[in-house]
Amino acid sequence: MLQIISVPLGWIMSRIYDLVGNYGITLILFTLVTKLLMMPLTIKQKKSMIRMNAFQPLIQNIQKKYANDPAKQQEELARLQNEHGFSMTSGCLPLAIQMPILFGLIDVIYKPLRYILGVPAALIGDIKNPGVLWEMTEKTMGTLSRYTPQTDIIKTINSNPSAFSSVLDADVLAKIQAFDFTFLGLDLTATPSLKVINGLLLIPVFSVLFMVAQQFITQKLSGQQSNSQTTTMLLMTTAMFLYFSFVIPAGVSIYWIFSSVFGILTEVILYAFINPEKEKAKIEEEIMEARRLKKEEEKKRREKQKTVKGDKFVEEVIEDKDEAEKIRQRLERARALDREKYGE
Repeated sequence: MLQIISVPLGWIMSRIYDLVGNYGITLILFTLVTKLLMMPLTIKQKKSMIRMNAFQPLIQNIQKKYANDPAKQQEELARLQNEHGFSMTSGCLPLAIQMPILFGLIDVIYKPLRYILGVPAALIGDIKNPGVLWEMTEKTMGTLSRYTPQTDIIKTINSNPSAFSSVLDADVLAKIQAFDFTFLGLDLTATPSLKVINGLLLIPVFSVLFMVAQQFITQKLSGQQSNSQTTTMLLMTTAMFLYFSFVIPAGVSIYWIFSSVFGILTEVILYAFINPEKEKAKIEEEIMEARRLKKEEEKKRREKQKTVKGDKFVEEVIEDKDEAEKIRQRLERARALDREKYGE
């Protein structure tokens, strides 16, 4: 299933690398392209979030009012959604679609040998079914990296290319040797370490800073209020990102950094076109108008006219005042005819 997403994304990444010839720049442009491709989903999710925020007070009132009656609570929530034509789960759909895309992106970034250099997957293998390249690399350097084994394979091939000449075609071997993993003088195949003080240590720092900045700006521009739950989630995510930044090659963190950078730019641009405060105000006006129309409809239904059927008076709901007047006139003519025929 993941291949359905990874293969086309890998093709895009490969074409970008062929154009620029540098892994770091490829990651940046690849991140930008994927952000643009996912923009329709991002816009839809943002609009759904704004709509949910507008209905939140009504939802909370129902939840509070029927806190001890879950069945009634669900019934009222369903009625609220039907009356105003929105879904409480609509914001989850774009997110659900983005999740497999995200996993596809990570798969492509973690496997440059497969997706950029075009080496067959069977030749590479994996931890469960190691291919020739995997086995040869393990003999040289031991257990491969849990997160980016293909980077280890590339390093091993470059350290002794002649040992792999019987496995790889000459053009593929030359392409691997020419693969440029550097960015601003940094080796993106290397893993940052506190034991080695160098420029790579800036990458985990920037990845965390930009991630926190994106969360803060997104929350600010969306008009959301911070609470203990969101703060705890942010701290946990920050700690997780910081940990992974020191156990995976720097190239993956470069993707995270620019994913946050482009995410911030996206939020700022969307704010100019989809202002949460203005959108929320429009939705609240729609809610008030819907409530007004509902009250008028209920008022009409309460307008009843007595009609004569035999000797009994029957109440009939008259929704249209003109129709009610016509019925009154017909009844009056019928009574007049009865008086002429049968007398008073």
